[in-house]
Amino acid sequence: MNRDTLALYSIFLLLVLLQVMLFNNLYLFGFINPMVYLFFIVVYRFENDQTLFILLSFLLGFAIDFLSQSGGAHTIATLTIAFLRPIIIRSAFGVTSEIPSSFQNDSRILSKTAFLALLIGVHHLIYYSIVFFNWNAFYLILKNTLLTSVFSLILIALVSSLYKKLNDS
Repeated sequence: MNRDTLALYSIFLLLVLLQVMLFNNLYLFGFINPMVYLFFIVVYRFENDQTLFILLSFLLGFAIDFLSQSGGAHTIATLTIAFLRPIIIRSAFGVTSEIPSSFQNDSRILSKTAFLALLIGVHHLIYYSIVFFNWNAFYLILKNTLLTSVFSLILIALVSSLYKKLNDS
């Protein structure tokens, strides 16, 4: 087992524990619950095995659902994002440009921000659509998706910059 694989599995376990123990109990303004566990989907290298990535994404969502007793919404949203990730990568970084080997190695700030925003926004839209699952809650779904996406984006960007600084040293 090499250093990158060990770091990936460590991040997986750390994010599950942080999400369940800390971020699931943090409600900003009474309803905003940031989902920082999506950082695993961001940090997984673009050129690595996609089958393993889909399996790990399923396990990530399942672990969050199991430990927070949320009924499968995290699993469905995380697994959907795992399948849509290549499309989101091409949308954010461009079809004709060279796609970086990982999110951390790319220097294009606008592309990285677009990738994070698309990934988090689609995940949260799917998640809240499943949680509320009612046409009458359409505005509630949009409100929660938008506000939670903003706070999740800020926290994941902060964690990403911290991770990059730790990785560079």
